[in-house]
Amino acid sequence: MLKRVAQAQQRWGGANQSIDNWLTARKNLLVEYCQLVGQKQSKPLDGAEQIEAVQHFCHHLVDYVSTGHFGIFDQIIDDCQDYQRVDGYISQLTASTDQVLDFYDRFNNVAEVSELNHFIAVLSSLGESLEQRFSIEDKLLGELYQHTVDEQSPA
Repeated sequence: MLKRVAQAQQRWGGANQSIDNWLTARKNLLVEYCQLVGQKQSKPLDGAEQIEAVQHFCHHLVDYVSTGHFGIFDQIIDDCQDYQRVDGYISQLTASTDQVLDFYDRFNNVAEVSELNHFIAVLSSLGESLEQRFSIEDKLLGELYQHTVDEQSPA
């Protein structure tokens, strides 16, 4: 997934500051995700550190998804001509957004390590959903890029 983020940054980076910031947030989110997944293999965190790491990830996850929905996607919808295709992509993201919000609701306010039962399994499922989400988001960015190229081409 990190390789795909780097490819997205290389392909679409520099054209729009808000998209650049969003792709950087995606990369940072994936780094946090990998750190959480790798906790069991590396030096385990104590209870308070583990809870803090999970809550930190939850906040970044919701911030990332919110920026997409209330910033980037609106811009893409406004700029692109093929509204039906773009709207289809947005509709596909709804299930992923629901899963993100469920994850946030379940783990953001944990107070005890015992509340993190099944966390790794749920995190793994979230990772699969995020991978699909990033692929769809990249298609949306491709639509925006194509629209920009079409606008700049002489008629």
